[in-house]
Amino acid sequence: MDARLNSSAWDNATTDTQNRALVEATRELCMLSWEGQQATTTQALQWPRWNALDPDSPVGFLFDTSIVPTRVKNATAELAFQFVNAGTTDIASLDPNLGVVEKTVDVLTTRWQPWQKPQGLSRFPSVMRFIRPLLVSVSGSAPILRG
Repeated sequence: MDARLNSSAWDNATTDTQNRALVEATRELCMLSWEGQQATTTQALQWPRWNALDPDSPVGFLFDTSIVPTRVKNATAELAFQFVNAGTTDIASLDPNLGVVEKTVDVLTTRWQPWQKPQGLSRFPSVMRFIRPLLVSVSGSAPILRG
């Protein structure tokens, strides 16, 4: 996190809070469908993996089965930061406004299309940039990349 801009929420958090955020981020990332298979049948986490293509390899090498890729570490750190930065908001829960098309508070009305609101980890493009190439792609679909 030392190299991340605007990380004051992380810097000001206690070590206990930082550790809890890292555990929560790891839990969230472990729920994803990753390329390849776990390196051993007894490991608790999804990485390291075998038969997982390294998207940063210019010649298509696979990841070493004894390492956790930097992409996964960076995504975990970024998601942990998002947990800390959210304060008391539980970003792992569903958006309570999911499905709301119009909301009026006093005289102020906000309207949005619920199918255009990103959900889950898609709400954090910085996390997805790291891990998208490592996830199993859904057959018949292509990722939509926005600039």
